[in-house]
Amino acid sequence: MTTRSHTLVFTLVLATTIMLFPSTARLQEKTEPAASVAQESRIYIITQGDTLWDIANSELKDPFLWPLIWKENPFITNPDLIYPGNKLTIPSLAPLERAMQAPAPLEQAEKTDTAATPVVTAPTASTSETPAEPVAAPAPAPAVRRPPATAAPVQEEEPVKRGLILDKETVRPLIDKYTMLSAGYLSREQWAESITGALVPKAMFGYDDIVFIKVSAPENVKLGDKYLIFTPVKNVKHPQGRLIKILGILQVVEKAPDAAYLTARITLSFDSISKGSLLAPYQEPTLIYSVPKNDGRSIDGRIIDIMDSRSLNGTFDMLFLDKGGNDGVKPGDRFLVFIDSRKKGFPKKILGEAMVVLVKDHTATALVKNSIDVIAKGDRVELIK
Repeated sequence: MTTRSHTLVFTLVLATTIMLFPSTARLQEKTEPAASVAQESRIYIITQGDTLWDIANSELKDPFLWPLIWKENPFITNPDLIYPGNKLTIPSLAPLERAMQAPAPLEQAEKTDTAATPVVTAPTASTSETPAEPVAAPAPAPAVRRPPATAAPVQEEEPVKRGLILDKETVRPLIDKYTMLSAGYLSREQWAESITGALVPKAMFGYDDIVFIKVSAPENVKLGDKYLIFTPVKNVKHPQGRLIKILGILQVVEKAPDAAYLTARITLSFDSISKGSLLAPYQEPTLIYSVPKNDGRSIDGRIIDIMDSRSLNGTFDMLFLDKGGNDGVKPGDRFLVFIDSRKKGFPKKILGEAMVVLVKDHTATALVKNSIDVIAKGDRVELIK
């Protein structure tokens, strides 16, 4: 083959490739996933010292979302027992965000008007040799006169708000609802209502599990009623009582006639729940939006215990104070946490600051807002004036 023939063949091949290139590119665009589509979930490898609370705080930006991680990883039977090296599937919040941002369905009236609109099709041409007579266009239907509707007041359309992220203009409480619900408290009461079992037998229960409960007056319970799930963790001598840890919330979903036990669904869990966990009627917490005025109050007390009885404590830990409503304590009060100097004449050592979340008659539960040093049981507190 001559050089000219080689050149001609090469030219034809090149031209064919150029002609086919757009089609090839379009096929690739259809088969390759869009780069903007986010992963629905991701893998996290547990390290020494990790807890589901800490992992939810770092990966989902909210520690109270840890039950979502637990539910996504069914191999974890006890959320308090996770081991270094194990792989966790971290669920994405994107599906929840999309569901909360989904546009509302069209109004039924719009659908009806659209369905009622006639569709006019062109007449089929005649196949006979005789020319078809022209078909006159149908006369327009007479307009239906409707009574004038009363003009509705003009309303500005509200912008779409994200369900999990608050707008900057939204007024935020000093302490969020779920922190208040999980705070725990000191109580002298006795309880008889409890969780007696579950639909699926297992050692630990959590979010979305179906359980059976026993209450003192089931005839007075209605479907949808909520109960706080809790457990006593220890006895306290001063002031005398039992330290209560909040585990979650459940809601009654089934009530058979004359049944001694009711069926309920766990709608929120802060910690692992088990058979025998106690119940109390749920009360919606009153959110705190401002620090109450001092009004000349002077309150000094001590920390009688700390949530989970840890020896090292800091910001976001819960403290239990030996002063309560009878002593003038109010929700939202700020207390200075300190210890007296070991040397006479020297100033007290400041350890941090705590804000009161829940008030009982003789005790109060406070959240550590900031800490300069380790806070421990027995440290002193003083109302900030």
